[in-house]
Amino acid sequence: MHINLRSLEAINELPNKGETMLTSNHIRRLQATDRWLREIRDSQEFRQLKYYPDVTLGDAIQAIGELLDEHDHCDYKPSNFTNDQWHKYVEPRPVMHIRRMKTWREKINSFILDAASEVAILSLLTTGFMVVGAIFCHGFDRIEESRGEEYQPTWIYNAKIFEGSAIASIAVFLGASLTGAVAVTAGEKQDD
Repeated sequence: MHINLRSLEAINELPNKGETMLTSNHIRRLQATDRWLREIRDSQEFRQLKYYPDVTLGDAIQAIGELLDEHDHCDYKPSNFTNDQWHKYVEPRPVMHIRRMKTWREKINSFILDAASEVAILSLLTTGFMVVGAIFCHGFDRIEESRGEEYQPTWIYNAKIFEGSAIASIAVFLGASLTGAVAVTAGEKQDD
């Protein structure tokens, strides 16, 4: 957004009331601009932008207000418009929503990051459950060993299944983390 600072400075150098005046059409446009700027400034969408330029919308509203105050409203002749034309001119306009379009590369990078983080969290949870299952099976195997000759090594086989699953789940976690790290570094290099 480019704001011509010379135009804003020119508002402070307005002629006296006895000299050149703005037309009623100019005044109506300034009033509509003032209303639209206030609507934009007070909107929730504009607050979310976190946009802090050198000249803010508040400065522009103040400049328009000073310009309107400098002119005598007695010269204001709404007769140039019929009532229908006037209402159509000053009716609230919809606020334009500007959305930054993401490139395909950014979309793919975002998808990879989201998928990698979901897989990493899921595999970390799975690893935890498998470790708990392996500990449980080792505990039951110790109980079975205490039976002496009636001991059957079924719980140790189950423990090995849980241990293998935990190792595989850790490998998936590491792979997802590495994939996410590669996607982040690739995205940072493209931003430069």
